[in-house]
Formats: sequence, structure tokens, C-alpha cells
Amino acid sequence: MKLRINYIDNLRTIMIFLLIPYHLAMAYNIWGEPNYIFLEGNKAISSIVVFMSPWFMPTMFLLAGVSACFSLKKRTGYAFLKERFRRLGIPFLFGVIFLNPVLSYIADKTHNGYKGNYFEHYAVYFTRFTDLTGYDGGFTPGHLWFIAVLMLISVIGYGIIKVIDRLSKNNGKVLCIVDCVIIILSIAAFDIAIGGKKIVTYLGVYLIGYYLFSQQSFIEKLMRYKGFIITVFVIASAMNVVLYMYIGNHEVMNEICNYMSFIAGIPALICIGKMYLDYTNEMCSYCSGLSYTFYIVHLPVVVLCQYFIALTGIGCIYNFVISFVISVITTCGICFTFCGKNNF
Repeated sequence: MKLRINYIDNLRTIMIFLLIPYHLAMAYNIWGEPNYIFLEGNKAISSIVVFMSPWFMPTMFLLAGVSACFSLKKRTGYAFLKERFRRLGIPFLFGVIFLNPVLSYIADKTHNGYKGNYFEHYAVYFTRFTDLTGYDGGFTPGHLWFIAVLMLISVIGYGIIKVIDRLSKNNGKVLCIVDCVIIILSIAAFDIAIGGKKIVTYLGVYLIGYYLFSQQSFIEKLMRYKGFIITVFVIASAMNVVLYMYIGNHEVMNEICNYMSFIAGIPALICIGKMYLDYTNEMCSYCSGLSYTFYIVHLPVVVLCQYFIALTGIGCIYNFVISFVISVITTCGICFTFCGKNNF
């Protein structure tokens, strides 16, 4: 029984790599969203964030759902949850204690003019609990919120999966109805945030990944419409950027494009992965194994690069390009040197 899908592993690797330009671009956003470091508003660079935002995190949770399906084929439920907490919980605690203080320290220096050194700032980090973003120098889960939410969704999702399996009892019609309900709820909840995160939608796409996108028969049907799906995705995502960044005052049309980018984005990326990423070799396997560690360490590296390069006074485009190159090299170097092969 095949327990890995090559294009899912490769797509996850690429998605996590894209977090570097995404988080670099957040320092240039023009809509006033706080960040650990802000350089200057730039429409071209911050368009990266607008283009990726509707589909990026939902796709990450869907890929996790696909992986969960194959994981549960070779593990008991208890072993699956234990593995999730081991792989997610320990790195989460490590990151919150040792990595995220870097983010809050830079934020406090750039936004509030903090004068103390990094180690003195630990007293601030572990005593200032405000909105948990860390933008004011306080405690934050930072980018590791994804890990915390994934642990939560893994537990809730497993419970839902057990209930659905009992209700359906291999009844295809019941399962089909359940799939349709999950899809509708996921789309309907897209603008509903809990603690600033779209947890209902993320849970929904996680379950969609588990029940649908893990099935080769479903993928084969999806591939029949790949041209249409990819076209809708590209047009909707591009129009979302143009309307939001360059035209404005078209809220309804902008919202439609935002939804369509989300709805078409996930299947489009899966189709692209199936067409171009369905292979493996030693390098692919190695990078896939490092992808989780890459995710954990990339953001402190990105913020530090932008901070120190900004001190030179060079322009925003040069800062973005140089920070990108150094962040990629440094993050990969840390992963290759210290972290070994760990998977989601």
C-alpha cells in the first residue's frame, strides 16, 4: 500500500519555501498591518502577500489533512495523536522559548525604541502579555501559531473522522453528503476568524484533504478540469491584487475575487503538483524531510536579515532581494547543519 504521494511532499516543500518572500513582503505592506519590522510601503512587493493570502494557509492545512489520512493507515489513533504532539508540541515549545524572543526583540527596538540588549529583553518577553502578536515586544506564538492550530485541528479532526466513519460505515452516499457539507461550511466560514485565525475553514479543508484529496480516484476526476481550474485561480488571484492594490473602491468585486482565489487555489495547486511535481529523488526526499524545520526557523532569520540590512540604508528593493538571498542560504544552512530529517 502506497503511504506517500510524491507531489504532496514536493508541493509542501515549495509552499514552505514561499514563506520567505511572503514574510519579507509583510515589511512593505501598504495597508497598515503591524509587523515585527516595517521598512516602507511598497505596492509591488506587498502584492506578494495579497496574491498568496487567500489560498496559502488553507492549502497548508489541506496538505496536512492528506498526510493525516496516510498516517492513520499505518498508525492507531492513539499513536497518531501521540506522534502529532511529539512532532508539533516539542518544536512549538522550543520555538516559543528560544526563537520567537528574537521577533519580539526586533519589534520592540524598531517600533518602541527599546534600548536594552537581547538577553535583558527576555524579562519583557515573558512578562508582557497583550495581543500575543509580539509587535509590541511582548510574548507571542509568532508564526508558530500554525503548529498550535494544527495540533488542535489534529485532535478535533480525529474525533470528527471517527464519528463520520461510524455514521457512514462505508456508505458512499452518506460520505458524499458529508463531504459536500464540509466544503460548504469551509467556504461559508472563510471570513470568520477565531483569535484572528480562520480555524473553522482550516478544520474544513483539513477534513477535505483527508477525505477527498487523498483519494487517487478524486484526483483523476479533478485533473479532467485542470485547465479551467488553473485559469480561474490565476485570473481571480491576479484580479484580487489589481483591485485591492491598484484600483480600490470595488469591495464587492474584490471580495468575489478573494473567494474565488481561495476556492480555485487549492485544487489548482494540487493539479499543478500532480502535473509537474509527481516524482522523487534523493534531493526531494531530503528537502521534504527538512521542510518542517525550515518552517520553524525561517521567520527569525528573515526578520534579522531585514533589520541588519536596513541599517545600511539601502533601498527597499535591494533590501528585499538581498534579504531573500541571505535568508534562504541561512535558513537552509541551519536546517542542513543542525536539524536532520523531520516530516510534518
